[in-house]
Formats: sequence, C-alpha cells, structure tokens
Amino acid sequence: MGVKLNERKKSEELRGLLGLEPVSLMIKKTRLRWFGHVERKDDNDCVKHYTTWEVEGIRQRGCPKKTWYDCVKNDTESLGLSQQDAQSRNKRRRRI
Repeated sequence: MGVKLNERKKSEELRGLLGLEPVSLMIKKTRLRWFGHVERKDDNDCVKHYTTWEVEGIRQRGCPKKTWYDCVKNDTESLGLSQQDAQSRNKRRRRI
C-alpha cells in the first residue's frame, strides 16, 4: 500500500482499503467453525465433553470469568443459530 507510519492512518481505514474484515469478526467465525466441528463429534469424545465441563471448587471473588462456551452462546444468539444447527453444515456456513 505504500503507507508509512508517520502518515498516521487508522487501522479501520487501512483494513477498508485492503478489503480485510475486523479481527473480532475473524475470531468469531473461527470460534463458531470450531464449535460446529465439536458438536458433530461423537458424544463419547473427550473434546466434546470438556466444552461444557464445570470445574469444582471455590471460585474467586467477583464476577465469574467468561468461558469459551459463553462466548459461543453469545455468538450463536447474535447470528440467530441454535446448537442443533451445528449438524447442518451448509446452514451454518451461510450464516457465518
């Protein structure tokens, strides 16, 4: 692009010129793709089991930390998808 640091261009402006999407959107897409892959796995698979695993013990003070599964639930709700839609690859791909 030939843009120099001293020109002080904003990241959003450069992404628009290059035709790139925001990093947060790329992370959301990757997270949902992985979730679909895990949901289609066998019910006895350890990876599928650990996505909803709750750690026992005393939690720290304050607000609980956001888990990966919480992020996936927020992403699926924002796109209007459900957990059952993971079985339909084409529907998920079109939405994501």
